[in-house]
This record gives sequence, C-alpha cells and structure tokens, in this order.
Amino acid sequence: MTNPSQYAPVELIAEDIDEGAVVRSGPADGRPVVLLLHGLGSHEGDLAGLVPFLPSDFAYVSLRGIYRYVQGYAWFEMPMDPERPEALQASAAAVERWIAVQRAHGTSVVGAIGFSQGGALAMQLLRRDADALDWIVQLSGFPFPAPMPGDAALAERRPPALWGHGGMDPLVDPEREEAVREFMSTHTRLEEERRPHLGHAVDEIELRAVAAFLERGL
Repeated sequence: MTNPSQYAPVELIAEDIDEGAVVRSGPADGRPVVLLLHGLGSHEGDLAGLVPFLPSDFAYVSLRGIYRYVQGYAWFEMPMDPERPEALQASAAAVERWIAVQRAHGTSVVGAIGFSQGGALAMQLLRRDADALDWIVQLSGFPFPAPMPGDAALAERRPPALWGHGGMDPLVDPEREEAVREFMSTHTRLEEERRPHLGHAVDEIELRAVAAFLERGL
C-alpha cells in the first residue's frame, strides 16, 4: 500500500463542472456520449488521448476535477478515508448536475471511462443511482471503501463494467485487489482485463479490451 504522507492536500475550486474546461472529441451529432474521468493530479486533456483508439459510434467528453491537486486536478483527497466520503460525493453530485443539463438538451450520456480516481467516481455515480449510466469502465480504478445507501439497488441491477488493471500496480496490494474484484463481481456484470506485468497505467491490450467492450455496448 502507499504511504499517506506522499499525497498533497486537495483544494475545492468549484462546486460544478467547469464547462470552459470540458474537452469534446467533436460534435455529438446525435451520438451517445461517453464521459472520460481523469486520475489524481491530471487534467481533462489526459484521457482525451484515448479517443482515437475507441469506437467512433460514441462522442467522448472529458471533464476536469473540481479539486485542485498540486498542478493538476482531483475528484477527492487521498488516501481515501472510509469515514469521509464527502469530497467524492461532491464530485459525483457535480457530474450528476452536468449530465442532467446535457440530457435536458437531448444529449444521451450512456457511460463513463475513468482512470484511477476517475474510475472510483464512475462507480460512485452508479452507487448513488444504479440507473445513472448504462455501463462503466474502470482503468486502475476502485470503489470507495465503505458501504453506500445505493449499493443494494446497484447489486440488483448489476450493469456491465470493465475493470482493466495491472498486477504490478504499486497502489494496489493483493488484498485490495481481491476486495475490488469482490465488490465489482457482486454489484456489476464484471469483465476483467488483468495485465500481470503492468503497473498503474494503461496498455494497448487494455485499450483493445475497452474498445471491444464499448462495441458490445452498442
């Protein structure tokens, strides 16, 4: 596991998603939208680099975290404290409000791809509302390590989820890996792409698995 002292504090910079920082892969043109949710200390331009490898049947929209973290952004503070989900809940609520505006304008937001913290946020959207998204992709992601009121509803619905992760991820020990697997297996229709020699990153095989997962979602 990681040393808590290695993390810097986060600072709330906005209660809502900064529309001026949203990165879109192009006009929606009626295509369903997939959210891209970055990891700790990153930014909205990061996961946009995955778009050329993903099905063009979707429009991709990358959002910026509502917390400042060093020179980048975050969705909640690290390390995660099971007794303090407030920052993650604030981020989830901000994304929910953003999605509601898109849907009010006729845009269909169907799924989310999140890396690390972004994966936790994608899962949190479903834990708050099991019908919030049709599916999610977690890349080196994890659920918040505490029960949530919506967990029972999520376990009943069990939407599709892809979990891509590395067997040499320094942020995940075997016990935590198994805990993530157990939660996702009981709350989603889990597809797992485990790369034994990969760290906290994404490789080409994972990207191919993500593209295939999205194509099946069509």
